[in-house]
Amino acid sequence: MGPAGTEPVPDPDDNRRQVLYWRLLARLFDPEEQASLESASLAVVEDVGLPPALLDPATSVDSVVQRHPELAGEFDGLMTPEAEPDGARDRAAEVRRAALASKLLLNVFSTGSGAVSAGQLARWQSDAGWLERAL
Repeated sequence: MGPAGTEPVPDPDDNRRQVLYWRLLARLFDPEEQASLESASLAVVEDVGLPPALLDPATSVDSVVQRHPELAGEFDGLMTPEAEPDGARDRAAEVRRAALASKLLLNVFSTGSGAVSAGQLARWQSDAGWLERAL
């Protein structure tokens, strides 16, 4: 909370997470990039030590995990985080989970329209498998 009589001070991790969620919503409803959301999301992803490839809709989760194998464990059970022992929230970890979850959700639910190649279908099926593992 800020000084007496002022508004509460926003948590920077809450702001980072909100940027990622706004980008997720924007990309789900419009495939066009929103430059300000993309640049802010890139800054967030880099700040939390994640690869920028998470923001590339053309990159499959398999490709990301192949280049960054340490992320495989983070995708497993991603949507079911364990409770902190003292009841406190690890807001920095929530930002990482938001970035990883956004990747999964966009790759599975923002597929575009039109004809689909066998390669695109296989990539989507693989990403859907990663989403199942996250749930």
